[in-house]
Amino acid sequence: MQRISILRVKTVSYSFAFPAFTGNVLTPEFMLESEEKRIEKALRGAPEEIALAVHDPSPLVLKALLANGNMTEEDVLIIANRKNVLPDVLEAIARDKRWSDSYSIKLTLARNPRSPLTISLSLARFLRIFDLEEITRNHYIPLVFRHKVEAMIIERVPTMPLGNKKALAKKAAGAILLKLLMDRIPEVVRICLDNPHMIEAHLYKAINRPDTMMETILMIAGHRAWSNRPLIRFALVRNPHTPLSRSVQFLRNMKLVDLRELYTDPSLPITVKPFVHREMLERGSDPEKIVVPELYEIPENEMEEMMSAEQSVTKQEREESAEELEGNDDDGPAQGKADPDVSRPDEPDGKG
Repeated sequence: MQRISILRVKTVSYSFAFPAFTGNVLTPEFMLESEEKRIEKALRGAPEEIALAVHDPSPLVLKALLANGNMTEEDVLIIANRKNVLPDVLEAIARDKRWSDSYSIKLTLARNPRSPLTISLSLARFLRIFDLEEITRNHYIPLVFRHKVEAMIIERVPTMPLGNKKALAKKAAGAILLKLLMDRIPEVVRICLDNPHMIEAHLYKAINRPDTMMETILMIAGHRAWSNRPLIRFALVRNPHTPLSRSVQFLRNMKLVDLRELYTDPSLPITVKPFVHREMLERGSDPEKIVVPELYEIPENEMEEMMSAEQSVTKQEREESAEELEGNDDDGPAQGKADPDVSRPDEPDGKG
């Protein structure tokens, strides 16, 4: 006989005590007070009253609160991070000398879309390169400010340490990524090609630039993903730094229209043109034949017949619509009016 062992499990119950929520939210009693009283509390309030006043919707209360000596950096950060405050309040925070050394306040003000452009630009000069790069990808921030920040980063790229370049190449986008792609360090270029923000337009522009390094072209031509894009292949074939073997391989998968455009392109390398010629002949197309788009001209007699037919159709439609209108008028008398030609059965016709 088999023995069956029974495992007894002892259940233990645990009880957890969660702390009560003590968020700094405006209470209804506080909001029922007049604005003058709230301003007075903001000027001389204790930390408990400040914790409520930082959420006040009135800009006058917030400006009075900034003059309170009991304000801490955490309280100012709450106001600076709000997206529903007036730009004047944010400007007052930026011009307050008490917070001029706080990097967190500078960064928060620069990230706030409500900050004035002049204030944001003045604060951006003190921000770290990776915080600036994050601002360029924040679509809630005005486009003008983002473009200015991009220009600041691009200006710093040449003197940037290699470690920062490699880290920035992993997450950068737009013009910054294009600037890093043109870097002369192969490691940075390789990271840029694997960046998820890289687009065909940037690569196409880089391939067509005369100052692009040969190593960069070789890496693009050998990349597992970008070398399969038709637009990138088209640009690589025209680049003199692309290996001939890769160019011949790209030609086999190109459309005939692209081959014809390449064959007539004066910037095409001389070594590649014979292979374009051979590829077109193998597909049954004469490379030397000038293809002119055919235009079909309609003879005058056919044009007159078409116009007369169109006029007759239009005339027929007008006649049909007129007949429909007349038919609606002949259907019977209008509602509420008696027909004078029809006499009622209970009325004498007046004859005899």
